[in-house]
Amino acid sequence: MITDFETYKEVYDHLVNDHEKISYRVDYYLPKAIKELQKVTTFPACKWYEYQCPKSKNKYVIFFYAENKNQINHPRKGCFLDVKIENKPIFLKWWWDGYKHSKDRNIEGVRQIFIYTKHFMKRYNQRFLKNKPFDFYDTACRFFARNDILMPIEVTEDINENVEKYGDEGKRAFRVKDGMCFSESWLEGLFYNDGNKSKDIIDAMVFVMTTFVPEFQMTDKQRLAIEKEHWEKWHSIFNDFMKEAKDGELMLRLNH
Repeated sequence: MITDFETYKEVYDHLVNDHEKISYRVDYYLPKAIKELQKVTTFPACKWYEYQCPKSKNKYVIFFYAENKNQINHPRKGCFLDVKIENKPIFLKWWWDGYKHSKDRNIEGVRQIFIYTKHFMKRYNQRFLKNKPFDFYDTACRFFARNDILMPIEVTEDINENVEKYGDEGKRAFRVKDGMCFSESWLEGLFYNDGNKSKDIIDAMVFVMTTFVPEFQMTDKQRLAIEKEHWEKWHSIFNDFMKEAKDGELMLRLNH
């Protein structure tokens, strides 16, 4: 079971070890979810099931989501970890992806942990779903089903005029289908104070999603700034990929 005393690298490894069991359970619950969705008369609709891994004792929520009747037999599916850190309930997702720590380093595979707070889910429900009463699990299931692709965005003053007061940890957000996810982020690992980033060892990247804002609630200036940062980031990722890829493929692995 995940505890407050673990590093996020250890948390990531916990989730990887659970992955095979959870994948089996997703397939196991699918026929049941389809039968229940077939009885639903109002869409979008979501069905979710709690599951605790026998070995790790980690508690997961497995969900199935249908936007309309045509998706009932092939619902979007997924899962997330339900855990308490410092006695606060959070939802946790994991991923690993390419990361370029400095201009003189190659892209390397890095563990990524995404933490979603209850406040974040409340804002998503309040500002986008507008469902009352608020249900923590149901809101999270709908968010994860609808927003499975996250585009990292650097937050500028044109996007958030108060960004400087949050420091470097508050300068990363993610653009998703339904809007903007603002976050606090940091790196976990071994870092040297001599300014030479080539020696740093990155164990994990951590993103705490703090609040959600739909783009339709933003000003034209903010939306234009988001669009600008989106495409600049996309071009940066594409250029780094083309520089290091061989025959159209980039082989990434976790170094430790």
